[in-house]
Amino acid sequence: MSDGYIVKPVAKALHTLIVLGEAERDLSLAEICARVEIPKTTVFRYLQTLVEYGFVNYNPSTDKYSLGLKLWSLGQVAWSRTRLHELARDHMQRLREEFDETVNLGVLDGREVVYLGMAESHRALRMHAQLGGRDPVYSTSLGRAMLAFLPETEWPRHLPARLTPMTSRTVTTIATLRSILAETRQRGYALDDGENEENARCIGAPILNEHRRPIAAISVSAPASRLSEDRIADVARVVMDTARRISLLTGYAPDAASSS
Repeated sequence: MSDGYIVKPVAKALHTLIVLGEAERDLSLAEICARVEIPKTTVFRYLQTLVEYGFVNYNPSTDKYSLGLKLWSLGQVAWSRTRLHELARDHMQRLREEFDETVNLGVLDGREVVYLGMAESHRALRMHAQLGGRDPVYSTSLGRAMLAFLPETEWPRHLPARLTPMTSRTVTTIATLRSILAETRQRGYALDDGENEENARCIGAPILNEHRRPIAAISVSAPASRLSEDRIADVARVVMDTARRISLLTGYAPDAASSS
């Protein structure tokens, strides 16, 4: 990346954080300044900001600094997402081979779904989602599959006040979406019928962890002409089974009623 895009104060604050991480003990302000070679007042402001956001801890009894738990929690998220992709990869490829349609792996990030993994169809005509790309939670089968299996009290933080239409078929009222989410939870899979991309259908199912919370979702996406209405039930069955198999690898354990 060009140096012209580097924000120097941010780079210096990150350098300060790295110095703390590389130290084998807590450091005083003077010790940090000596290692980063930045004026004391500037380093102090960086540290106060990092402390405020949980990236750094300050111990007033020793007047020293150390790494904060926020870094650990972010590292856990990054590790778990990388591990999830590894666990899901073979299952996604098998699902792709069964239908020769694109299989997506997505996770929630606020009001958006982030595409964490993808096994693309071999066909020339396929959907336009990209690895690392983002789409609204409310208009995608991935987003709906995860949202439906979260407690309703958590839905508002994943939904905007206004549902902006992505296509002419996008649901734009919260009341209608709530009804769709209830149906999704009951049947076990979500359907996006041309609501996020014109003339496309996507069928998604949640990946659950040991607490039976959705940590991701997988979907099969295809042009509506190939994923016709009479095929939805059959494809959904395989998508749900694949999601269940990946869930078992994350520690999910179905109860006796659901596994019988």
